[in-house]
Amino acid sequence: MNTMTLLGIDIGKHSFHLHGQDSKGHQVLRKKTNRGQLLSTLAQ
Repeated sequence: MNTMTLLGIDIGKHSFHLHGQDSKGHQVLRKKTNRGQLLSTLAQ
């Protein structure tokens, strides 16, 4: 199981791009979401 230690959020006009990394700098999350789904996506 990969634990995310860093989360980057690129804020756009209509959507957000999420990028998560573990403690070693490896990518564990890469996702595009819209404003309405952002909070539910982060809650997962």
